[in-house]
Amino acid sequence: MKAALWVLGLGTLLLTLRAVPVGGPRDLRLAYRHSPCDGVVLVLHDGQWGHVCNQEWTLAEASVVCRQLGCGHAVGAPKYVPLPGEMVRPWLHNVSCSGDEPSLWECSLGAWTQTECPHEWVVVALCANGTFREIRLVKGRSPCSGLPEIRNANGVDRLCGLHEEEATVFCRELGCGPALQAPRQDVGVVGKYMTCRGTEPTIRNCRLNNRLRRGCDFQHDAEVVCSGHMEARLEGGEHPCAGRLEVRRGLTWGTVCDADLDRATAHVVCRELRCGSAVSTPGGAHFGQGSGLVWTEAFRCAGNESLLFHCPRGPGRQCGHHQDAGLRCSEFQLVNGSSSCEGRVELQVQGARAPLCAAHWDLADATVLCHQLNCGSAVATPRGGHFGVGDAPIWPDVFHCVGTEPYLWNCPVTTLGARVCAPGNAATAVCSGLPHALRLRDGQSRCDGRVEVSLNGVWGRVLDDAWDLRGARVVCRQLGCGQADRAYDAPAPGRGALPVGLSRARCLGTETRLTQCNVSASPLVPAGATRDAGVVCSGSRRVRLVAGPHRCAGRVEVLHGGDWGTVCDDGWDLRDAQVVCRQLGCGRALRALGAAPFGAGAGRIWMAELGCRGHESALWRCPSGGRGPRDCGHKEDAGVVCSGSVALRLRGGTHQCAGWLDVFYNGTWGAVCSNALKDISLSIICKQLGCGEQGWLENRPVHTGLGTSWLDNIECRKLRNSTLWQCPSAPWHPRSCAHGEEAWVTCAGLSEKMTQDSGETNCSSAHSCPGEGMLRVRGGKDSCSGRVELWHAGSWGTVCDDSWDLADAEVVCRQLGCGPAVGALAGAAFGPGSGPVWLDEVGCRGSEASLWNCPAEPWGLGDCGHKEDAGVHCSRDRGTTVRPPALGWTSGAPLTPPTALKAGNLPMTFCLVLATLLVIVSLVLGVQWFRGRRVCQGSRMLGSLPSEGVYEDIGVVPMGEKDEGPRVSLNLALEEEYDDAGEPEQGPEEEDAPLNPAGGVSCSLGPQAPAETEEAACPRT
Repeated sequence: MKAALWVLGLGTLLLTLRAVPVGGPRDLRLAYRHSPCDGVVLVLHDGQWGHVCNQEWTLAEASVVCRQLGCGHAVGAPKYVPLPGEMVRPWLHNVSCSGDEPSLWECSLGAWTQTECPHEWVVVALCANGTFREIRLVKGRSPCSGLPEIRNANGVDRLCGLHEEEATVFCRELGCGPALQAPRQDVGVVGKYMTCRGTEPTIRNCRLNNRLRRGCDFQHDAEVVCSGHMEARLEGGEHPCAGRLEVRRGLTWGTVCDADLDRATAHVVCRELRCGSAVSTPGGAHFGQGSGLVWTEAFRCAGNESLLFHCPRGPGRQCGHHQDAGLRCSEFQLVNGSSSCEGRVELQVQGARAPLCAAHWDLADATVLCHQLNCGSAVATPRGGHFGVGDAPIWPDVFHCVGTEPYLWNCPVTTLGARVCAPGNAATAVCSGLPHALRLRDGQSRCDGRVEVSLNGVWGRVLDDAWDLRGARVVCRQLGCGQADRAYDAPAPGRGALPVGLSRARCLGTETRLTQCNVSASPLVPAGATRDAGVVCSGSRRVRLVAGPHRCAGRVEVLHGGDWGTVCDDGWDLRDAQVVCRQLGCGRALRALGAAPFGAGAGRIWMAELGCRGHESALWRCPSGGRGPRDCGHKEDAGVVCSGSVALRLRGGTHQCAGWLDVFYNGTWGAVCSNALKDISLSIICKQLGCGEQGWLENRPVHTGLGTSWLDNIECRKLRNSTLWQCPSAPWHPRSCAHGEEAWVTCAGLSEKMTQDSGETNCSSAHSCPGEGMLRVRGGKDSCSGRVELWHAGSWGTVCDDSWDLADAEVVCRQLGCGPAVGALAGAAFGPGSGPVWLDEVGCRGSEASLWNCPAEPWGLGDCGHKEDAGVHCSRDRGTTVRPPALGWTSGAPLTPPTALKAGNLPMTFCLVLATLLVIVSLVLGVQWFRGRRVCQGSRMLGSLPSEGVYEDIGVVPMGEKDEGPRVSLNLALEEEYDDAGEPEQGPEEEDAPLNPAGGVSCSLGPQAPAETEEAACPRT
């Protein structure tokens, strides 16, 4: 009996020892993470660590583990998929807890054994005090779209290789509805960060693998889009901040009824698009009718939301596309006036509003702003703080508008060297407002062109029936444009496309407004059915300088009677030139030149034998010997060089693209200081000199000086400045630099070493190189997926993945003709490229015609390597209809993406045609040979890419070591004696008005192109 009891006691002791591990709190830990409060659960038994193996593992068991380790409560209880080298024998099986136990050992424990454990049963505990913080979608257009990330206390885990099941759980946990788009790459179990069934309430309950690793190799990144995603865009407008409002819900775009768009919602849309504030909300499909769906759910924004996504929604109207809503936004506003159409001019700069300096602000600039704000035409620009002074620093941009531009940023802008604006000297504008407002369109100035009238806020044409000089007098008076020089009808100004506003206008000539005349409001006449009324007012007279290196140097041309003409050099002197320079805001006259020094003009010769005293406000106020004398030809056209004419050069280097940086101003070359010159400014300088897209400063011991240093503290602005003249700086001063501060700049262009290092392609001729602006994908499984590559400056280069998202990919896929984008990939997903990384921080909205229309860092100025090359996956869908999410909508036209030409069709057709021709030629040769006649037939096929237009700013003069004053047409340096100047080269004839042509790019897929251009695509313009 005693022996039996002893054996029973010993067995009980052994069982107890087997069931309860030896040790205290050190026999339990969380592994494979940087935090002791996250990770795989490991237990210590017999001196060895092993996994816990549970088929059912819940927050109850995980909470006990977290509590025992002093890590708070559990926030997740996922499973873990170990890598092959990580799998160890499990010790503990099938633990079951109620959740209230103080330690795991108080729970119901299964067997302590090292039997096999299915790899998907290894358990994890994520505790509140751990690093696991939140999940989110980043780099998307709303919180419900983007790249999936887990934010941890120690950083961010990018989630790789998610499938639809993982994306579904992710979207559900974010409260964003079902997942509509997810990566579809099969990366295998090892390549996935987590594996979900799709039914889990949180991703914390999904199975994790790869040591719950921090970071990602980016090879399988792609955007997740949930059904709750929402974003806006504007289509069909004259600039990116105006157009038809279209809203994307989930994956589907639709329009909005004009009755559902209020001013508060409009402000939110403008803010989301980074377009400032809402100006107007024209309805009735003002920007053209959309296609696809018309949303019947309206937004109820308060007006202070940052995204349309955050606005409440409710039932809306039902309408057709003829009632699509439109929206105009503007970075500019008129503030502190009695209405939104008068006040102090303020613009949005770097997220804040700042008043604009009144220096050189005139009625032409104000007219463009009034049109942009949908406020009619400019009436006045009061000075002296008429609308208050404001608190923010005054912005120094100087606009040089003609008055016909659609948008203020379309005007030339100069900022470089501008004087500090006096406090309170802010620009102002008083606009006519829309009721009975007039405007002149398609003219050469704000005071000539076709007449259009606003009735009840709707613009319309004025017909020419009964139109005469008396009506023109009323129009010129109402617009503040002086006297009427001429009344005319189309075809001179052409016909407008708007509906008819007024017809049969019979005026006495004394009325203050056109609507006070005896007129007929006749909307029954269709657009373009008859001629429009036109006027030329005396205020339309303008002067300009053309064919020179800068707006302040060139051939003198005068606009009179709606036509441009030149000025004869008979009697032309510095006093005449002084009037021109003052009139243009170009400082003082440096030279008055004759004998067509900037090339012969065309058209009429309007003036000769001028006798200005030098103080007149305009050239036509000077005494004149008459207009267009018969003894004067265009070989005697007058020219002017003003002190405001500027040029740029590099001097003293071993080649033209390296040396001391000099600027020409006030008739003298001077140095530029190196202070504050950053990469963005150096890139703009090198680009302007034609020396590549990149530059850097170098230290040089001695400056072989000019005695003058003009500029300091140049700070060009990202994505806004395209030339150095637009960059803010300290004011012009002849002693700007201290000794040793002069800038020596070396640019990437024309340097043999840089050309070799950049991977530039050597082309035997212009015809054997791809055209500038071509795009292709490489490394993918087909022509619609792969690494994005661009042809620029003679070589193929890649795009950096910084800020790369689905909107950018959408533009690339559209440009390639490959349908909508389904993935924006990062981290050299298709392998690293070679050559330059051309673009960085691309910020497309998704609606651009090509990647070149998107904001980005200057070409070649990013900080990326090829391990960060961006890629795309396109749907290849060129004609399917997208199924909308379950939201309120009514059917419009079918939503069908535009059909694109398949890149492979053209080479196949070419080969078939060529083969047919070869067969025919062979047959002919055979017959002739049979007849004994010798025939020589030669053929040569030429194929070439169209030559791209080359535009050269002749004021930008890269210089070598020799510093001499070249001829007037190339260098504006003054000689002591005017008569000693060399005979100038005569340039080609210029057009009557400066043009800004929009060029196209053609692709060639023939044998003269590089072997890899078949998949290249051209941007649509």
